[in-house]
Amino acid sequence: MWIVLALLAACASAGTSLLLKRAVGLGGAVVSTVAFRMVAGLLLAAAFVALGAHPALTPAYWRTLAIVVPNEIGGMVCLSLALSTGEVSAVQPIMGLIPLFTMAGGVLFLHEVPSALAVGGIVLVAVGLYAVGLRAGASALEPIRAFATSRASWYALLAALFWTVTSLLHKVGIAIVGPTAWAVSLTLGSAVVLACALPVVAWRGGGLDVPARLAPWLRLVALTGFCFAVQQLGLHNALRRSQAGYVMAVVSMSILIASTIGVLVMREQGGAHRITGALLVTGGVAVIALYG
Repeated sequence: MWIVLALLAACASAGTSLLLKRAVGLGGAVVSTVAFRMVAGLLLAAAFVALGAHPALTPAYWRTLAIVVPNEIGGMVCLSLALSTGEVSAVQPIMGLIPLFTMAGGVLFLHEVPSALAVGGIVLVAVGLYAVGLRAGASALEPIRAFATSRASWYALLAALFWTVTSLLHKVGIAIVGPTAWAVSLTLGSAVVLACALPVVAWRGGGLDVPARLAPWLRLVALTGFCFAVQQLGLHNALRRSQAGYVMAVVSMSILIASTIGVLVMREQGGAHRITGALLVTGGVAVIALYG
């Protein structure tokens, strides 16, 4: 069951990325991010109320939430900085490190020991995601060499580290209050913190981007929020049932799905590398599903 939930989260995550890209084009990155997370948080809160579960909010819950929200926001900010200062072909392969980091963190901090074959599957996923981000005709070592000259690569590495921490802390939060309550806490918590930061962002940046076409922007924000809510439900329910390293490897297929849509629908370049990456990722996920 966890594999189905993780694949659902991957598809919803790809939808979130593709829709957010369009929403940002109309309403700016910060405002659009706050808006779609608020929509997702309200949808998740409605689902939580409908389920009728009311877990106790213990001091351990508040401590975990206080740690996870800054890391969640840190990952978002670092990825935005990476994409704004560097090429996607240098940034995206580094995101393939998240499943490896999460697996290592699960062993060290959660005492989750993956099977030998599942470790091989996670490595295949990471290598496949690396290949998906390569540029046609460029060296296979280009993303690694970029660390010597590009701040974007370091920002991407920081984003991967931040989101590794959040992935591991999700397991702790879910154990305390359950997957739905934790999804509500993370999504609404990050939206509120970001909303409180809007005046500072406006002051430092000389103002906020206001959507020129409000109606289409609102529709995109609503759809993005819905996809993100589905992603969070799938992710946290999968994490409740399986090891963090396994789940994050499968959820990382969102990068592959978004890239495939980019090639097939948006006519982006780099099809050969992405086909190779697709085969590796698909094989890795199959191994994890069978032996994880």
